[in-house]
Order: sequence, then structure tokens, then C-alpha cells
Amino acid sequence: MRPGRAFRALRYRDFQLLFAAFLLSQSGFWITHISLQGLMAREGGNDPLIQGLLAFVIYLPGFLLAPPAGLLADRVSRKAIALACQAGIALLSGGLAALVWLAAATPEHVLVLAFGLGVCFAFTGPAQGALIANSVPRAELGSAVSLHSALNNLTRVAGPALAAPLLATGRFELAFAYYALAVALAAGLVLALRVAPLAPALEKSGVLRRMWLGFEHARSRPPALPSLSLVAVLSLFGVAHSVLLPVFAERALGRMEWFAGMAVATGVGAIGGALTSGFRPPDLRAGARDLVLYGAALALFSLTRHAAAALLCQALAGYFYFSLTTNLQTLIQERIDDAMRGRVMSLFGVCWGGLVPFGGLAMGGAARGLGVRATIGIGAGVCIAYGLAIWWIAGRWPPQTPGLHTPSARETTSRAASSSSLRRSWARQRSRLWSARSVRK
Repeated sequence: MRPGRAFRALRYRDFQLLFAAFLLSQSGFWITHISLQGLMAREGGNDPLIQGLLAFVIYLPGFLLAPPAGLLADRVSRKAIALACQAGIALLSGGLAALVWLAAATPEHVLVLAFGLGVCFAFTGPAQGALIANSVPRAELGSAVSLHSALNNLTRVAGPALAAPLLATGRFELAFAYYALAVALAAGLVLALRVAPLAPALEKSGVLRRMWLGFEHARSRPPALPSLSLVAVLSLFGVAHSVLLPVFAERALGRMEWFAGMAVATGVGAIGGALTSGFRPPDLRAGARDLVLYGAALALFSLTRHAAAALLCQALAGYFYFSLTTNLQTLIQERIDDAMRGRVMSLFGVCWGGLVPFGGLAMGGAARGLGVRATIGIGAGVCIAYGLAIWWIAGRWPPQTPGLHTPSARETTSRAASSSSLRRSWARQRSRLWSARSVRK
């Protein structure tokens, strides 16, 4: 991608509206995310297991509900799904703000409302990813994905920076109230979108089979499946370490205030990773290399004893984290059909955010016995080993022939129907043979 093309998606009206809506909602999300961790640290004694449980309830719905959410995004208006989810987020954030303002919030209340927010995130993820692709021509998809990732990380910097005074003063209700207002304004921008109406493919198979077709479609469009596996390992063993940052700041660096600083440093690095990925074509080996470098930065972070070194390592980790995810999301989006986009992007959502709760809960429990440093170091080692394995394997795959035919969504569905019909025919023939044998006997 030439440098001038990295920002070309902003020429299109619908992407401009989505960009502004993401700016509002994502800034509120990051302020709320940091504030939730700060609130649970205050109410739960900064226990690493409780921090892991908070991440578990937020991201678990993404693991459980992403496949049906992806199917819904391929059958129902993606714009309507986004609006419904934004309304739910506004209501839940407003309720959380009221509980904290009334000094009535308990860890149990926070976990229940956080789970509700996670349900909304699970359904809005595939629809949002598909809307990005629908808002620009296919040729500008790389620009759109890169800009969306860069914006996500710009707010990842601004959010923790704005949340730092709230962590110091304990005024978390202001963060939740802002999120409710920001999401309501973002819904107004989404309402003004003029994306083409969804034309779902005709599929006669059952719901479970239609969800499985998303996996089959990803498998038929290499290298979508190994790309998803890279994102899964990154989330499960790498990104999940973020649940331990409040504990690391207090126990390893001596001051809880460094928690917000590390989140800001991660966002600063992530902006660079998201933007630079827009200047090069997506590639699987580049994603594997980024996973190795992410693991190296995380390993160094686990060994640091000074705040400046910890901030630098988090910035490097943020850079390679979003360089990898932006690169591979673009690669997957370019390979798939629009009729299957919601389902395949729901798989991306499962691998990206859906596995974080399991990794976070496991890291929180392991940190109690092994310590924070050792737990983060083990996760870093797994990232390095898997990244090297995929880098070595991908280098030995035959290059994909330009113009090589891969089955479309309708062809995949048709093949599934033909296979089912053939199996029924074989069953009838076996039944006739058994009947003939019985008569002879």
C-alpha cells in the first residue's frame, strides 16, 4: 500500500460517520475499562483473581455468543444490530454510574453489569466489523481497517489518560456516565449511515450448520484459518496479561498509579502498530513475526523493576499487538465473501476477545501461586514459540496462485446441500439392500 492510500477511506461519507461514532464510543469504552479495574481493585482489595474474574465476565459472552452474533449479522441489518447494542450499553453504563454515585456498588453488582456489557459487545463486534467493510469500496478496505485500529488505539491512549484522575480520586461514576452519553451520541451517527441493504444468501440448512459454514468458508480461504490461530494464541497467552497490570503496578513497581501509565504506554505503541500496518500488504509471516516480537517485549516487561523500563516494554508490546491484529484482520477481510463476513468476523472476535476471559482467569489464578512476573513470563514464552512455528510453516507453503478459484459463500452452501442429499441417497440405497437380503433369507 502506498503511503498516500493509508487515509483514503476517509473520503467516503459513511466511513466518516463510522469513524466519528467509533471515536466517541471507544473513548468511553477505554475510560470505563480502566475505571472498572480501578473500582474492583478498591472494592476487592486488588486481588489478582478478582481482576481475572472481572475480565472473565466481560469477555465470556464474546466467546459464547460470537458465532450466533455473526450469523445474525449475515441475516439481519447490521446497522440495526449496532443501534440496539448501543442502546443496551448506554442503559447499563448509566445504571453503573448511578450505583457508584449512590455508594451502593458491590463487586457482585459490578460483575453482573459487566457481564451485560459483554453481551452487547459480543453482538456489536461482528456487525461493526462488517459495517467497516460495507462503508468503503473493496480496494480501500486496508485503509479502513488500518484507520479503525489506529483510532481504537488513539482512544486507548486518551482513555487511560483521562481515567488517571478518576483513579486518584475514586470518582468512577463520571467515567460510566460519560460512556453512556458518548454511546448515545454515537448511535445518532450510526443512524445516519446510508450503507446498502444486506442481501443474505439463500441457505436452507439449520442454524448450527449455518454457523459451521462460517468456519468452512474461512478454511477454504487460506490463510484465514492460521491467521485466526495466531490471534487466538496472542489473546490467550499474551493480551490476557493486562488483567494483572494493577497488581504488577502495586507489587512490582511499588505504586498503583503506574497502572494507568502502562495502559497509556500500550496505547501509544498500538497507534504506531495500527498505522504502520496500513503501509504494507497483509501477510501471514509478518503476523507470525509480530507475535514473536510481542512475546519478547512481554518477557522483558516481566523482568523490569523500574517504571520507565516497564512503560517502554508496554509500548513495544502495544505496537506489535496491533500491528499483528490489524494486518491479519485486513488479510481475512480481503479473502472472504460479504455473505459470510459476519460469521467469519465473529470467529475473529472469538479469537481476539473471546479467549481473553479464559487466559485472564488462568493468569489471575496462576499469579496467586507463581507470582505475577513468572506468570507473565510463561505467557510470553508460549507466544514466542507459536509465532516461530507458524513463521517456519508458512515459509514452506506453496505460494497461492493468482486468480486461483476458491468457493464462494453460495458455492459452499450449495456443496453442503449436495453433500447432505448424497448422504440421504446412500442411506436409502443401504436400506433397500438390507430389505433385499431379508427377503432372500
